[in-house]
Amino acid sequence: MSELACELPAGLEIDFGWLLGQALHAHITVTKRAAEGLPSGHRGYQVLSAAVHESARNQIEMARQLGLDRTVMVYLVDDLVKAGLVERRPDPCDRRNRLIVATDLGRARLADVSEAMERAEAHLLAPLEEPERETLRQLLRRVVAGHIAHGGELPSLCEVAGNLQDALQPERRDR
Repeated sequence: MSELACELPAGLEIDFGWLLGQALHAHITVTKRAAEGLPSGHRGYQVLSAAVHESARNQIEMARQLGLDRTVMVYLVDDLVKAGLVERRPDPCDRRNRLIVATDLGRARLADVSEAMERAEAHLLAPLEEPERETLRQLLRRVVAGHIAHGGELPSLCEVAGNLQDALQPERRDR
């Protein structure tokens, strides 16, 4: 444990769920400022990134990939459209679908925010050497891909937040 910056609570230093929850909380904390200039902050960043990278054919597929409720997705895209960062365009293959397409302004904003996110993540991951950082990313990709490949669904962000809150709060007892 000499490589740690501080002592972790006894028993929790080996608890995978606690460590993962703390890492997620730290990530959200350090990246919040990087995404604050975008509509809906970090969620807006993820939607804009998905649009720029064309990771989904339509809004419903994008919501599924990001673990967002479809109705929440509508509001997120509306906000990004109002900001001029994305457009809804008819799908040439199926005119009933709407593609979420990044604008030039959206691509430029994503580049700026991505640089700020990278700096925030570098700060968070500073205790790790660069090869360790890449190993961590590779391992997380494998865990997530394995979960999805075996029928696991991507949870909604509300579900993730609720689970994290439940895991990090001490149990409440009725008096």
